Amino acid sequence: MQILAKSIDDLKTERKGVSPPLPPLFRLLPMLFYLTIAASIGLNGIFFLRLSQEVQRKEAAIKRKSDYDAALKTAQTERRDLEGEAKKASDILSWVDTTRPLQPLVVEIARSVAPDSTMVELRMERDEDSPNQIKLSMRLNSDSTRQLDNTLEKISSQRYRTYSPQQTVNGQEIDYKATLLWQDASRPQPPEPAAK
Repeated sequence: MQILAKSIDDLKTERKGVSPPLPPLFRLLPMLFYLTIAASIGLNGIFFLRLSQEVQRKEAAIKRKSDYDAALKTAQTERRDLEGEAKKASDILSWVDTTRPLQPLVVEIARSVAPDSTMVELRMERDEDSPNQIKLSMRLNSDSTRQLDNTLEKISSQRYRTYSPQQTVNGQEIDYKATLLWQDASRPQPPEPAAK
């Protein structure tokens, strides 16, 4: 059994409007709804764009910080190396300042040798721990000990004082060993005892 559409339409009764029509302002509601959806999509797009920019800035800042840290470590290492080199240089400088040049002393010793005498051996050793002390070892061929006295006078003229001298004479050969101490001219020296 089929019901015709016309007969169903006939069953409807005509009604009067139960409620009045919407005011014209409410017709804007769907447009405002779509506008808010479009605005939220736009704001979300702006938010995600800014978020990606901030992530890039953060990564760049982290990279800059790691570069600065690496440069700082390199600079600290270089500074530590330079300070080590400066310490070595200052140690060498202080050692050189405490040592006296030996060339004037050697020249005076060589000039003190008389024509009738010969110097067989001259050895000077300087200790690292006490550079102001020089261990002197000389071997002379001479007829008398006057040559040795003459050489010792020249050594004292260079402001060196002998300490614990040892002298051995074998015929014409004189062996002399002593420690030479530098006498600072700025410090007063004790008077030497007068000969009796």
